[in-house]
Order: sequence, then structure tokens, then C-alpha cells
Amino acid sequence: MSDIIKKAKEDIEKENYKDALILARKRHSKDDINDYISILDLLIEANYLPALEEKGIYYQYYDETHDNGDYGEKYFNEYLELQPNSINVLCDKAMSRFNKGDIDESLKYMQNAYKNYSNYSKIEKPRISKKELLISKIELLIKAKRYEDALTHLNNYENQFGGSQKSDLYKGQMLQKNGKNEEALVYLEKSLLEEDTLIGFNAKGDALFELERYEDALKEYRNCLDYESKIEGDLELVTNFNYKAAFCCVKLEDDKNAIKFLNKTINMLNEHGRLPKDIESIYQKCSFEKERIMKKGTVEDEEFRKTKFFSTKNSFIILIIVLILYILLKMNGY
Repeated sequence: MSDIIKKAKEDIEKENYKDALILARKRHSKDDINDYISILDLLIEANYLPALEEKGIYYQYYDETHDNGDYGEKYFNEYLELQPNSINVLCDKAMSRFNKGDIDESLKYMQNAYKNYSNYSKIEKPRISKKELLISKIELLIKAKRYEDALTHLNNYENQFGGSQKSDLYKGQMLQKNGKNEEALVYLEKSLLEEDTLIGFNAKGDALFELERYEDALKEYRNCLDYESKIEGDLELVTNFNYKAAFCCVKLEDDKNAIKFLNKTINMLNEHGRLPKDIESIYQKCSFEKERIMKKGTVEDEEFRKTKFFSTKNSFIILIIVLILYILLKMNGY
């Protein structure tokens, strides 16, 4: 038994549970996971509830396998059996369900947390405010692509708490998704005045694109390019501002830049193999548009020009050399 575990046991025997939990977190920060989990288990045996949530959070966010895909949910369940109105752990469980792909269940637990906010357990204090909890629910709805529901909740948020940079951003994005492009621009411009964001530039570009203000939309999509290298795992977003930049150029009759963006989008999607249906349709649309522009003969495909080809004479010489090598190998028994 390590000295750290001995110290933790002494703290627990004296009911200094918070000190033992602090000790566990220090072991976690030093990547000593064995001692970290061992101390948590000792605290759980002593019926110290925060250790249950702590262990669940470890598997939710830090463990590479997330406890074989459980995302800490079994620990959150144990906690909720004892404290069913816990705001914090209802939110934790909501994220576990979300990570398992169960969006409806996730939203249900987030809603329960929101309802329970006025009479939360005296044993704990919520880590996030009521307004932050509502924003978290809105973010889940956006991830689930339930845009109308998200917009309804954003209106409720605005009525209760007024606007903020984040709520203005999300409301502008949701208004755009719901086809209210002029109104969307008002909120997006307010949000972008406070902070430049990729989501803001992309949504503003989409609103302007739908309003056929292609030159203005292209400026927003070019702003998105500054963030492109930092985007991980969101193929839909990257595809959107690249292919729409291409079609802005098409509408502006700028065939040279249209081909540039079309090539970029096509090559990017080629690298991803099998594509979702909606992105596959974008890939086909870009391919057809590139072919249409090239048939006009008004622009050269710079990328195609960079490819080097052998002359007919050199190709014939190479063919002869290959044939001679083949014959020599056969003669030597290969």
C-alpha cells in the first residue's frame, strides 16, 4: 500500500472526506490513475457521494475507452438513486446519454435538471447557473439538428435573461436554419461585433447566400477559411463554406476562383471515402459544375496543368525498355 493510500485512509477514518478527494485529484493531475481510482473507491465505500460523481466524470471525459463506452453512466445512476434531484448529476447523465447517441433521453435529463433548479438538494450547489443550463440544453438541440425546438428555447432564454453574445450567435444561426435570413443577419452581426466566430461567419455567409447577396456571402466564407486548419471532425461544416464559396464565384461569373474552390472541395471529399448522402450530393454537384465550367473553355484547370505527362516519343522509349526487361527476366527463369 502506497503512502498516498495510507494518508487517504487516515483522512477518511477521520471523516476528512474533502481532504481525501483533494488528494485523489492531485494523483489524477500527476497521471497516477491507480491511486486516484483507489482513493475514489475508498470514498465511495464510505458513502461519500461526490466521489461517485468524480469517478463518473473520469470515465465521461478522461478514460480512453470511457469504461467500454459507458461514459460514467453507472456511477451517475448510483448517485441519482440517492439524490434524484441533483442538478449536477442529471446534467452528467444527460451527457452520458448524448455520447451514447440517445439524444431524446439526453434532453429529458437536461430538462429535469432545469425543472429541479429551484429546489436543488441542499447537499450540493449547482456548478452552473440556470441560464447556463438552458444554453447547454439549446446546444444539445442544435447538435441534434432540432432547429425549431432550439429557436423556441432561445426565445425563452431571451425573454428570461436578455441577449448575450452566445445566445445572439445561436439565435442568428437557428433563424437562418429556419429560413428567416434577414432576421438572422441582425443577430449574427450583433454577435460578431462582440467576438469573431467560425459559426457566426458560416451562418452569416449562409444567410447572405440564400438572399442571393453572393459577393457579401463570399467574404464571410473567406473569413471561415482562417479557422479551417483548427477544425477537427466536422466535415459538414468545412464542406459547407468551401462548396458555397465555389458557387458564390459561379454566380459572380468568376470561373477561375470557382474552379479553385471546386477542386479543393472535390479533393477534400475524395480523401474521406464513403460519404453521408447529403455530402455525397454536394460532391456530385461540385463535380457536375466543374465539368460544366471546363466545357465552356474560358478557364484552364491549374491543378490539371500541374500534372506532368510524358511525350509520345518518351512514352514509346519507356515501353521498349519495359519489354526488354521483361524478356530478359523470362530468359533468366523469372
